[in-house]
Amino acid sequence: MTGKICLANRAAGFREAFSLNAGLNVAKITDEAGKAVEFDGWYDPGVDGEARVYNLKTESSTVCIDYVGAFPVYPAHDAPLDFKGVIAFNGNSVRATEQSAWLPLPFDPKNKIRQDVTSYDLDVSCADCSFIYLNGSDPVTGISGKFVSTTIRPVMLAAGTGPLTRSPNVTIVNERLSPEETAALVDAYRRIETFYGAYLGHEIHDTPAIVRVVALNQTERDREGSEWGFATWPTIAFSGSIHPIATALMAGGEARERRLGYFAHEIGHYYFGTVTDPSGPYRWFLLESTAEFLSLKALGAIAGLPAEQHRIRALANRIAGENAPFKALDEITNAEQIGDNYRYNYGPLLLVALEQQVGKQRMSVFLRQLLTSSTIHNWEDLKTTASRAGIAKADWDAWQERCVRGGTRACVVATKP
Repeated sequence: MTGKICLANRAAGFREAFSLNAGLNVAKITDEAGKAVEFDGWYDPGVDGEARVYNLKTESSTVCIDYVGAFPVYPAHDAPLDFKGVIAFNGNSVRATEQSAWLPLPFDPKNKIRQDVTSYDLDVSCADCSFIYLNGSDPVTGISGKFVSTTIRPVMLAAGTGPLTRSPNVTIVNERLSPEETAALVDAYRRIETFYGAYLGHEIHDTPAIVRVVALNQTERDREGSEWGFATWPTIAFSGSIHPIATALMAGGEARERRLGYFAHEIGHYYFGTVTDPSGPYRWFLLESTAEFLSLKALGAIAGLPAEQHRIRALANRIAGENAPFKALDEITNAEQIGDNYRYNYGPLLLVALEQQVGKQRMSVFLRQLLTSSTIHNWEDLKTTASRAGIAKADWDAWQERCVRGGTRACVVATKP
């Protein structure tokens, strides 16, 4: 993987450094006139998640970074893990999201924040590919393409040898679906989109692209029956195959309800992940727990209250198998204290309990306030946001005492579906 990327119009605070995936090596850096720019990062580098941090020794309005790297290929899809921060080659496709820092991303060394959304003007080539897709642009067929976006977006690359399915309402990347399957996906998306627009007072105006992702550890996922999805808006990615999702949406019943919830969670990341991009200790709660809570509400609105209650019981039953205690939500000081079971199961159920305490209308206002609040770093910030939403102190304190304090499970008791 090679690149020559020029960064321009960087915001104040982001001009002294950049992040680049740890598997990529910088060859040289030049300014807009082609003059070499000195930098640090060869030795004892700073680390930013999946990336190394390079510090620029001279100020320049534009810097151009030449880099090269190589990554393992897993044609048997038998890697030990896969996640959104991996630059993933599986033998017939490559995937690189904004989290992977496959492009150099401006970095604020003082606050340790990377700038992972940008406008772009990129020429991309892939010698063995039949399609190339960049988030926010139409995919191209062939081995090269020019991609331009004046809209600021997270930049994700997907390229490979699979087919494309195009319709006026959605583009399916890396899989061919029938018109009926495509229509089922579009119908579900529109129903969820309409509900969220009314519930949160903020409509979605993008036409989505749905990308089939073959995970590097797809073999294990298929054996366990596990699925993986993520959103890099307006891209929604699903692992394995999109066919079962579309088929279930057409079939109805419990299978449809489960897929609707899955779909709704990822669409929820338009709000919590795009409209607002949380950071700090409560990041995972504000990113994943809120998206799952939204999916519960969407499922209830579209498939009925029994479907919502069934999914709530399923979340509670998953917690029942977790013996490790949860860190109390009002004692969180580090983002990693909110692990997978917490962010996808326990956290959403705490929000369900809050809704039961304050009422559906007040809960909707609270979610709207979370979307527009400045960065939330501690419990007091959450409490202040609740107050702005009109939640009475007595109700908030009662929820905290009954459902939150000490990491209690009093409000998330598992029951048989």
